[in-house]
Amino acid sequence: MSESQRMLRSRSQVMYSYLPGAVFRHEDRVYGRVINVVGSRVNRLNEQVVFEEIARSLERWKEDDRYNLPIPRDSREREYEILSPEDVRFELWPLVFECSHRECARVKSFTNARNLVGSSRCDECGGRLRQLRFYSAHNCGKTVPMQVPACTTHNRKHIFFEDTGSFRTAVWRCRACSNRVVARTNQSPCGCRFTQEPAFQRMRAHTLDDSRAYNILDVDLVNIDSSSFKTYQAHPLRAQIALAHYLGLIDGIQDGLRQADTSPGSSAKRMTASEWETQERKLRATGLLSEDDIATLRTTSGPAETGLAGLGELPPGVLDKIATERPFLERAAVFDPSELQRTTLVEQLNSARAKGDTLQAASIQSGIDLAERMSFSELSVTWEFPIAKVAFGFTRESVEPGESAARGFRTQTNRSDKYPIFAVASETEALLLTMSAVEVVNFLADDGFVSTRPSTEDEAKRDVLGIFARESSDPLPAARVRTLLHTLSHLLLRGLDDGQVGFAEASLGEWIVPETLSFAIYANSLKSFTLGSLWTLLTNRSHSWLASAAERAVRCENDPLCYQHDPRACERCAYITFGCRSFNHDLDRAVVADYLRRRDVFTALTS
Repeated sequence: MSESQRMLRSRSQVMYSYLPGAVFRHEDRVYGRVINVVGSRVNRLNEQVVFEEIARSLERWKEDDRYNLPIPRDSREREYEILSPEDVRFELWPLVFECSHRECARVKSFTNARNLVGSSRCDECGGRLRQLRFYSAHNCGKTVPMQVPACTTHNRKHIFFEDTGSFRTAVWRCRACSNRVVARTNQSPCGCRFTQEPAFQRMRAHTLDDSRAYNILDVDLVNIDSSSFKTYQAHPLRAQIALAHYLGLIDGIQDGLRQADTSPGSSAKRMTASEWETQERKLRATGLLSEDDIATLRTTSGPAETGLAGLGELPPGVLDKIATERPFLERAAVFDPSELQRTTLVEQLNSARAKGDTLQAASIQSGIDLAERMSFSELSVTWEFPIAKVAFGFTRESVEPGESAARGFRTQTNRSDKYPIFAVASETEALLLTMSAVEVVNFLADDGFVSTRPSTEDEAKRDVLGIFARESSDPLPAARVRTLLHTLSHLLLRGLDDGQVGFAEASLGEWIVPETLSFAIYANSLKSFTLGSLWTLLTNRSHSWLASAAERAVRCENDPLCYQHDPRACERCAYITFGCRSFNHDLDRAVVADYLRRRDVFTALTS
């Protein structure tokens, strides 16, 4: 048996379970540790976004707590290489074995895999050796096999490990000393700087299958790689373009770029809404101009109603705080038909009617009626949702800065001196949903979170932007909106795991832009193919899917315990396994149930 072996895995498998430093179970019923992953350079990945997101994440760690992970800003980006994982190289690990005969179970350690080849049987009874299924890990990233203690009389020749199911009570014993206890499983200090903290002084023992000892540091992002998106992303007026698109003032990114480059200062020549209101009163007071004349003046001198100039006055902080965030900028492309094709539920209804399919039209109409009652202003599906998973390092024991060290994937066996980042990009199916801003703001007003009650979507959208812009000084309204949107996303995602659309909950992910009341639920398969399952759902089962989400808002298998919990959310109703970037925070079924109840959703479902 060689000390290093090759193993082929799918790219998605590697990204989740087989990156450098991971301990895994091989199909040959042995355990190994990944020492290197070989791959080829990734194409069609928006590297600017990738490095920006990695830098933001790494800046949470102190420099002393980052190993092989320089901040990828400025010229240091060139020190990294982004690879598509293709070939996994691993070593047999740990090299601590025990006899498979229960009455013997003597433990034997090896210094390398070559020594195991000629000594794969127990020296005492001839039984087959198997790996002892435990090892130790520390917050600094270090891993070591279990340290086999020595008997004062027989050294390590007759030592065996008594596994009681708990490391607190498990002990090492000596067969030759009538099974006398030789040592307990108290773990020794690591010796790194983390051991200066009382909570991290000792290493912790883990089973070889325990995922808590290896946490991938990764980024999931919408990977839009078109030339127009890159131009928009680097444009000094990108925030204005994103805002204008969200408010419906421009048709798309290219339209916004065209306006920004041809007439960037045109808005300065026009009056604001308040200035025009004053001027309009003066013009009418003179009695010299007709209504048609005043309307003509408004189109040339009054506030613009479309285009970038139509942004007008925005709540303080929106331009520099909200509209520069990556998800907000991404949304303009995701909802731009020239960048990403999507089909709405309304378009599906029109198509069914055009074909004369009355049964399907009736099914879709019932879904539209329920979506509107739940205050979704748009419900659509796309086959082109461009998602990328990018892994740049890992931690042990904890994912929190200050409690763990962040380690990169560069090892001595790397082919180059660059720091490897592993990425898989794909286009997949996704459901895109947007809520009505008017209904959400009025919901907040009902509870006293805000004082305004907008009558139009434009007014309400601007109100929502203002809510998030002042979140630092007034956090409750933004938190309420985020909880409502995030919980709805989880309830709808879990509603897809019913055995009818071909997706398990763990194979789905979410993308949320709370400032725009938009979110997506996508097939997180990392494979560039689509089953058409979400399109089928939208066409044939939209009503039952939305109804199941509403039902989940008021029912949980853990009730009454979950019902009495604050916030009201648990693993049986709202939590998802892998696809939540905020680790199931900001969830509360009570908020969604209250929102739906005020819109008479439950009455409509039972009538």
